[in-house]
Amino acid sequence: MRDSDLLSNNGVIKSMLDNLHIRLFQTDWVTISPTWWNVKKLQRNYWRYYFNPIEGAVLEVEDLNHTGVFEKYPLKARQPYFIPAGVHFNSTIQVDIPHFFIHFDVIGIPSPAMRTLFNAPICLPRSERLVQTTWEVAQAVHTNKQLDKELDLYMQCQIKVVIYEGLALYLHSLPAEQLEHPLQLAIALKPVLPAIQYIDSNLEKPLLNRDLAQLCQMNEDYFIRRFKECVGQSPGSYIRDQRVKHAAQGLLFTENSLEQIATNSGFGSRFYFAKVFKEATGYSPAAYRKTSRV
Repeated sequence: MRDSDLLSNNGVIKSMLDNLHIRLFQTDWVTISPTWWNVKKLQRNYWRYYFNPIEGAVLEVEDLNHTGVFEKYPLKARQPYFIPAGVHFNSTIQVDIPHFFIHFDVIGIPSPAMRTLFNAPICLPRSERLVQTTWEVAQAVHTNKQLDKELDLYMQCQIKVVIYEGLALYLHSLPAEQLEHPLQLAIALKPVLPAIQYIDSNLEKPLLNRDLAQLCQMNEDYFIRRFKECVGQSPGSYIRDQRVKHAAQGLLFTENSLEQIATNSGFGSRFYFAKVFKEATGYSPAAYRKTSRV
């Protein structure tokens, strides 16, 4: 590889890392019971961080080809786990147990690379520092909840520390060859990366192919072709999927009206939003809002 290519590829990776951040949705310390934690066929577009002080909860995760075959993942005591966005699973439990969770999203890494690197539950490498930090955060969240207080800025930062440290531990544990493929996928996105980053940050705005093409210094027809080659779907399809994802998160984690969520996600109207959302998820927006958030 030429030095200029290496520098260019490093620039792509740096650009993504500069945009990498954690978006927090919900953090809580609860007691889970069979009446509401036994759920089938869960698949959501946000991440989960789970930490239970005792054993008893089990995830049953469908294989990557979605053939209906499930592998069991018992959640060990005082062991942190990630469940990445998009993973299909069942959750089961036989008795009531305490349960600490963080619902969040990882922003800034393009979806194709994310799906390759994070496609199953992750039992994080053992780290007493992470366990201790998680336990302290869980206790602080529980105290705030008892006092009916909002999480303050300090706690928000501490929660993000837990997530970032968990991600760092996992990535550090992977062999170099396992990291190579998602990195190559990310580098392959280089021709259309400016458009991807703009789309992800401006879903509420009109997103026209001609404007996205200009960001990538291409004519419109060539941009559409290159985007599909690099991403695996057309610009319109990618934009729709990102808008549906954003709307789904708004339905679960905000009290915004359907009209406001439709506007914030870039859908022209509530009616168009409802049509596209149901086609993509199988749920109407109102019905999706009532689904479980385990």
